[in-house]
Amino acid sequence: MKSQRLIFQMGMSLIFTVIAIVAVEAYVTDGLVSYYTLDESDIVGDTVKDPHGGKDGTIVGQPKSIEGHLGEALDFGGQPDCVQLPSLFKIGENPASYEAWFLKRPESRVGWQYILTNKTDFFDHFFRLGFNQNTGQLRYYSEEAGNIRKAWITDEDYGDGEWHHVVATREEDKAQLYVDGDLVKEDEAMSGDIGGGDTDWYIAQDGNTDGYLIGAVDEVRIYEKVLTPEEIQQNFESEGLAVQPIDKLSLTWGRIKSVQSDR
Repeated sequence: MKSQRLIFQMGMSLIFTVIAIVAVEAYVTDGLVSYYTLDESDIVGDTVKDPHGGKDGTIVGQPKSIEGHLGEALDFGGQPDCVQLPSLFKIGENPASYEAWFLKRPESRVGWQYILTNKTDFFDHFFRLGFNQNTGQLRYYSEEAGNIRKAWITDEDYGDGEWHHVVATREEDKAQLYVDGDLVKEDEAMSGDIGGGDTDWYIAQDGNTDGYLIGAVDEVRIYEKVLTPEEIQQNFESEGLAVQPIDKLSLTWGRIKSVQSDR
């Protein structure tokens, strides 16, 4: 009877653990192309793992691993610190969303700085998400071939030394910026081909060996769809992959089976 009670208790514990994991890790996967946790467990040498899409990046320079919003984050100190990513997907004229957590310190408002870009040629088609010159205002930039572009910034300055969640979306000529789950700016974007399929992408520089970020980045996700306000709120509240108790689940289930076999 005692062993049966133990099996029941452990089984119930397993069920509640699974429920907790589902609740904790409920970030949006529909349309997700790549996901960079920037946790120490997902960085091997200079390789930054993409546990979702398998499109691993490469660290350039010596960004530091620090405590992030979830788990660890990378803290970039300016040139040459960045993460070079492969070509993730062809955005072209298609909808897309770019997401990250960032920390921008008040003293780091120097020059143009960028969080994410798919640009490697100044006259190519691309997008950029970063900070306006000498401020902590977020800047959204999209360009088609031939140096035809649209760029705009947020009213709010986020260089306050706190972690913030940002999602940038584009569908046709409509672009939106959400910060900490709320829509803070909506404006025009280029509706044509903004690239993405032929060039590398970058975290923490502008893609043209300039605009290096001075600040920290965590939990980068790229989607080939426009996230809805509800999905953005869901990601803002999610715990990502910072909690990964899968091995513990296997161990717990193994113990349950072991107890059964000993009866």
